[in-house]
Amino acid sequence: MKNYLTVTSLVTSVLLAGCASINTAHTPPDGSAEKNAILQATQRALARQGRKALVLVVPYLKVHDGWAWIQVNPQSAGGKQHYESQSGLLQEKATNNWTLLEWMPAEEGTDYTKYFKNLKANYPSAPGDIFPQ
Repeated sequence: MKNYLTVTSLVTSVLLAGCASINTAHTPPDGSAEKNAILQATQRALARQGRKALVLVVPYLKVHDGWAWIQVNPQSAGGKQHYESQSGLLQEKATNNWTLLEWMPAEEGTDYTKYFKNLKANYPSAPGDIFPQ
């Protein structure tokens, strides 16, 4: 009976821990369907800018409740050419079907405090914990 209770407690703890992570921002693991779908949406957005066949180095990615904020450092497949870092807001339209809603401006002199205030006003359902601090 003691072993049964121990196993039951362990299973319950694992399940509760998994549920808790859904309610907070998280970084999807490399190779996960979620991260791959977000990267595909980001690649599509870059391709619309004329940037194709890029490798995306991802120093920042937070996902919560169907919203994501990503920062990518695009580079050539061989890693010899590096391009300007870009950050943007994505929304999940269907399971693992993401759309980039907007890129953060990268112009010198941008007031990022004002930008994030306006972004949160434009997308009020986007959880605040996905954005960089």
